[in-house]
Order: sequence, then structure tokens, then C-alpha cells
Amino acid sequence: MNLDQAIEEFKNYTKDYINLSDKCVLKINHTLRVVKRCEEIAESLDLSKHDIELAKLCGLLHDIGRFEQWKRYETYYDEKSVNHALLGVEVLTTDNYIKKYVDNEEDEEVILNSIKYHSRYQIPQYLNERDKMFCNIVRDADKLDILYLYTIGQLGSKKVEEPFSEKVYQKLLNKEEIKSTDKKTKGDIISISLGFVFDINFNKSLEILSEEKYLDKVIDLYQERTTNEEFKSQLEEVRKVINKYIKERIGC
Repeated sequence: MNLDQAIEEFKNYTKDYINLSDKCVLKINHTLRVVKRCEEIAESLDLSKHDIELAKLCGLLHDIGRFEQWKRYETYYDEKSVNHALLGVEVLTTDNYIKKYVDNEEDEEVILNSIKYHSRYQIPQYLNERDKMFCNIVRDADKLDILYLYTIGQLGSKKVEEPFSEKVYQKLLNKEEIKSTDKKTKGDIISISLGFVFDINFNKSLEILSEEKYLDKVIDLYQERTTNEEFKSQLEEVRKVINKYIKERIGC
């Protein structure tokens, strides 16, 4: 496995999509940042050189279905188009395209599972521990970059004038991850990303969250974007819960 060659192949695959939309360019940039996060997390776990490279390769391919999704539907909303993770598996298994990236079946299985389950609410318990680990590395890395995108204004609403619904607010206070089906108000839209913290798997990921202050920045951003005092107050209470949770998890 040669990651440099894999990145060149990924760039070769995506070059035909770049002219479709700037959204495809942004998705390439997102992917490359996720690769870096996967590397940081894998290194923190003292994995072998092979497994660190494999983790990075999982990150490189985790969103490969997004490009065909945009081409077919001009949206990244799975609910309005297709499950991008499953589409990614389809892209890689059609004509054995995955063999452009990896040369053994065991690693292929790891990669395909990490793609298939990276955006699920939960990964299935029947996966073996090795597959779960790589899935969780990708899930953490992806969440970290999604939160980063919120902080620079590439994701999220410009203005929110509704508070969290009571159900969503209580779930955040109780340290529960939010499902898409829980969303009822415009304020709830941001709740899923804030709830990411409760589904972070590795200490390194939490350390990055703490060091980069992604969640604080997202909360600050939405407090600035609303005149709804109830929403501001809710966000402040959620901030306290999140920061306490992170400190308890990483022991500082």
C-alpha cells in the first residue's frame, strides 16, 4: 500500500468532478483534512506503520461516494438523494476499482466497512474489533472536520431565531447524541453537530476538540447569529455540559 499513489489515484478519479461544482472541490479538501486527522488518531493508538497508512486510506476514501452523488442529484443531502456511504461502496466495488488503492482482501474489507458505517448513527456490534477500530477512527476524524467547517462558516445557517426543542435540549444536557429524526425546530439543526462530542471514541479526538475549541467556537458563532435569548441561554448551558464532559473524559 502506497498512500502517495493512492492520493494520486483519488485526484485522478475526482478530476472529472471538479468542473461540476465548487462543492466537489470543497469535498476534496475535506477529505484530505480527514486523512490528516486519521493519521493523528492512529498514531496516538500506537498502531503499526501499516495500520496507520490503512487508517489514512480509509479517510481518503470515506466520502468517495459524494462526487457521484453530486453528479446525479446536485445535493449532499442523503435524505433527498442517496446514502453517500453505500454509494461509495458501490463506486469502489464496481469493476474492482478498490484494487487501485489496496492489494489484499483483508484491507479491502476494513476500508469498505469504514466507508459503509462512517455516517451511521451507530456501527453494528457484529463487526470484529479491528474493523470497529478503523470505523471509529474515520467517524472521529470526519466529525472533527465537520465541526471545523462550522467554525469557518462553510456549514450551518447564517441566522437562527428558534431555540432547541425541549426533547433535543434535554438530550444534549443528558449527554446523548442527536438523531436526524429528533430535529423539530431551526435551532435543532445545530444540535446534531454539538452532540457529536458524545459519540467521540478516542482521547486524541477529544484533545483536538479541546485544543482547537471547535465546540466553543460553534456555540459562540450561533450566539452571535441569534437574537433569541432562550436559544442563547440554552447554548450556554450546553457549553457547560460539553466542556465538563470533555474534561472528565481526558482527565484534565
